[in-house]
Amino acid sequence: MTKGGARRATTLAIALLLAMSGIGLRLGYIQGVRSDAYAAEARAQRVRKIVLPARRGTILDRNGGDLAVSIPARTIYANPKAIKDKAKVAGELASLLHTDQYSVLQTISRNTAFVYVARRIGVVTADNIAKLDEPGIGVLDEPRRFYPGGGLAANVLGFVGTDQHGLGGIEYGYDQLLNGTPGWQILEEDPSGNRIPDGEFKEQPPVPGGDIKLTLDPDLQLVAERALADQVKATHAKGGMLVALDPRTGEIVAMVSNPSFDPNDVGKIDPKTIHNRVVTDAYEPGSINKVITASAALAGGVIKPGEHMWIPAGVHIGDAYFREDRVPDESLDLKGILTNSSNVGTILLAEKVGASSLDQYFQRFGYGQSTGLGFPGESPGLLPSAGRWTTSLPTMAIGQGLSVTALQIAQVYSTIANDGVMVEPRLVSGWVDRNGISHNASDARSHRVIPQTIAREVRDMLRNVVAEGTGKNAIVPGYDVAGKTGTARKTVEGVGYQGYYASFVGMLPARAPQFVMAVVLDDSTPYEGGLAAAPVFAQVANQAVRILRIAPQPAGVPPVQP
Repeated sequence: MTKGGARRATTLAIALLLAMSGIGLRLGYIQGVRSDAYAAEARAQRVRKIVLPARRGTILDRNGGDLAVSIPARTIYANPKAIKDKAKVAGELASLLHTDQYSVLQTISRNTAFVYVARRIGVVTADNIAKLDEPGIGVLDEPRRFYPGGGLAANVLGFVGTDQHGLGGIEYGYDQLLNGTPGWQILEEDPSGNRIPDGEFKEQPPVPGGDIKLTLDPDLQLVAERALADQVKATHAKGGMLVALDPRTGEIVAMVSNPSFDPNDVGKIDPKTIHNRVVTDAYEPGSINKVITASAALAGGVIKPGEHMWIPAGVHIGDAYFREDRVPDESLDLKGILTNSSNVGTILLAEKVGASSLDQYFQRFGYGQSTGLGFPGESPGLLPSAGRWTTSLPTMAIGQGLSVTALQIAQVYSTIANDGVMVEPRLVSGWVDRNGISHNASDARSHRVIPQTIAREVRDMLRNVVAEGTGKNAIVPGYDVAGKTGTARKTVEGVGYQGYYASFVGMLPARAPQFVMAVVLDDSTPYEGGLAAAPVFAQVANQAVRILRIAPQPAGVPPVQP
């Protein structure tokens, strides 16, 4: 070998030695220093964690019927890196899913190892997709929320979003109970998306959510929804509210907001229709508020049952003039004042009661505070402090200048129906927790607002309102009905008074009420409560006595003494 050849051989040997040393060092670095990191990266390419959704709890009516359930459904997912012929697979999926092929192709072409293709689809469709046996396409159980009654009690129940969390109503308010704990599944797959035999596999099953039972009666709820919807349409109203309850227990048996929505079709829900207006919308009650002024007057000894007072056709209070719409100058007792819905008579009584005392009675009857129902978004209404009333006493007495919800006004009349004892309204009667243990709701809290004698005296006067006064359209054949009509001017933010609220609140049987219902129509034609709202009460109450099995008058209950 020449000297040049020897040098080249030496140089090559040194280069090979250096290369082998570098490889050795690199191998040592990989196997030593970086071994854990590379092992983790390799594992991440093979091992996948899939979330297993939990079944959401059921919402039941008072009879145990389903109002909201979770039904079997399937979700299609993909591992785009394991799909070889993406165009072919996109075409197959699009055909079975009845959707656009291009959008599916975009989804399964993402640079990721996991992507949802279609969520909560029908079981049959999912099974057909599984039969394709395409590498990189998987199917998992993911229950879907379903409302068997469609829009029945939708504003009470609410609805759920894509993640199955509540977005309104009971679904939102009791989301923590209803929404179970998701599980998970860890499995090992080859590059084609096939599970590796004897590969890593771990599973944590999901824990279903708890169930909740409401006080709503489904039959009465349906009757009430249809009656209110029909009257809204017939009177060209912008909407309406209705709530019915048992004054003895506070249990709400029907609660309706109009317009409403179908929670099974979330994509088409108008945001303006999702609120439970019975608890979220506060309005000036108008003449139905006069029962509080009457109660305060009786309790304060300002007037006695049967005692007459002179009612002029009009009266000046400060700079304002209040006139009588229906009654000329005449002498009326308190029954006559309520029967004829006399504004002047009510104002004169309020002047004698005084602002401070009347304010106390408004507070006793729950104005300006939550009812205790605990419904999401509930409004406390608006009750200005007595110190700010100045010249507002006359208007407050007849239901203007303050605001209440339909539930609050129903609670006022329930108190009168329940011999002066206010019972907190409730919508939930019990629940089953995640451990399968049943719980009954505790008895609703109650407290006395007015003496029994005064409640009965006012109730008897309200019977006359229906029998001879403005509430004649609320008559229910075979039953004594007590109630009051209301026609209140509607306040529009930024505009002032524009339009009217027509209302009627009634109870039956009048001597020992088991049923109280408030009906409110938003800007109806006609706008008088006796013409627009009272007929809805009569229509629903006619069915309520049958559904709730209410006898005309319970045995042994004596007539109310005036």
